[in-house]
Amino acid sequence: MSVAQIEELALERQQPTGGLWREAFRRFRRNPAGIVGVAFVGAFVLVAIFAPLIAPHSPTEQNLLLIADGCCPGPSREHLLGVDELGRDELSRVIYGARYSLVVGVLSVAVGLSIGMLLGSIAGYLGGWADSVVMRAMDILLAIPSLLLAIGIVAMLGAGLVPVMIAVGVATVPIFARLLRGTILGQREADYVLAARSIGVRKRVILTSHILPNSISPVIVAGTLAMATAIIDVAGLGFLGLGPQDPATPEWGTMLTTADRYISTAPFLAFFPGLAIVIIVLGFNLIGDAMREALDPKLRRYD
Repeated sequence: MSVAQIEELALERQQPTGGLWREAFRRFRRNPAGIVGVAFVGAFVLVAIFAPLIAPHSPTEQNLLLIADGCCPGPSREHLLGVDELGRDELSRVIYGARYSLVVGVLSVAVGLSIGMLLGSIAGYLGGWADSVVMRAMDILLAIPSLLLAIGIVAMLGAGLVPVMIAVGVATVPIFARLLRGTILGQREADYVLAARSIGVRKRVILTSHILPNSISPVIVAGTLAMATAIIDVAGLGFLGLGPQDPATPEWGTMLTTADRYISTAPFLAFFPGLAIVIIVLGFNLIGDAMREALDPKLRRYD
């Protein structure tokens, strides 16, 4: 091999790889579990978007004639998943329930992520008394189980979807705040930050333009995993009767609440909403694990 060929090979190896996110996306595509998770979540997203076109019946339409001979006849040709105690099509209610669970889960995590990132940035970059005040407040919130904290907030604000979103979001704030604070502490004394300080870059610009972009990866992974927990918490609050107060609302947790009375005679009323919760939570967990492996150098398995 000639000297020119050696130099050309060395130059090829020095070419930029496309950045962290492009490399992470390439590794993510090679993770079978991550692809399965995307397929699960993507299927539910499509179902939620096109629910009016997919659902064979209205989720609130009642037909008491279907239960004239007894409660809750099972699956049939006209009603593939059966009907509930009021003659409403179970398949249509499960399909429309994807809208409520996904929207409430996404907004809950968005609330917790935005507040947690703000508090974590303040605590991690400013330090001193600001760090002490913020972290002691987060320690207090972490001392209370998340579901119990959410129940207390909903009891204070009143039952409903909006209080549930706020409650679940507040319960996730300490997770994001502590995670981002720790990451910022590790980046605060990095060489590129010291170089920015030495040329007089303002603190706000250093934080938003230099430190946060290099600290956000673990928070995004945590947010994906928190989405699964948020959906479970929302369903749990709905099962406890703290979700939508209208029993006709096709929300999976609320559906499980009404199905509890017929668990021995019509178990399918609890099985199908529960199965939907399991599948979508599994999808978000698989996506979160795949993103963690793709973004964390110590966990990369796919080159």
